[in-house]
Amino acid sequence: MRPENEAKLNKIKKVSVVLRFACKGLLGLVTLAGVGAIACVTLGIGGINFDGMIFQTGGLSLGHRLVLGVITTVAWVVLFKCLFHLHRLFGNYSHGEILTRYSVGQLRQFGIGCVLWGVMGFLWVLSLALSTHPAKTFAGNGDALVIGAVIIVIAWFMDVAVDLREENDLTI
Repeated sequence: MRPENEAKLNKIKKVSVVLRFACKGLLGLVTLAGVGAIACVTLGIGGINFDGMIFQTGGLSLGHRLVLGVITTVAWVVLFKCLFHLHRLFGNYSHGEILTRYSVGQLRQFGIGCVLWGVMGFLWVLSLALSTHPAKTFAGNGDALVIGAVIIVIAWFMDVAVDLREENDLTI
């Protein structure tokens, strides 16, 4: 490998170590916030703040709160999955595994996680909004859907690049 490329790879490794550590912190925060949100919704204590609106479930029946708790759990697990795949991707990059099938797979899973978070985040807030009396209106946000779709397309491009690199490596 040329010295310039070796230096670039070392920079990627160093930055990836830092970003992987940041992902570990985010995973911890998401876990704590998710457990808090699940407890809040299921037990009917406190409230969920979304875009300046407070959703409280204290006046709802236990069955209704349990259903909201399940939806809340699924939404937060999807967000955790999204960050988990990003964490693994930076782990691969920190080991110098950039254009590999496994790295492309992690990038694709991250994109899928973003799309799922966009869907589940919307469904979660929708379920909370419909549970209040009177029902509240809120503005939906499709950013995660668009970002996830773009990441999935980029992962597809990278998958093709891995194919081309493997074909090039086999050519004598």
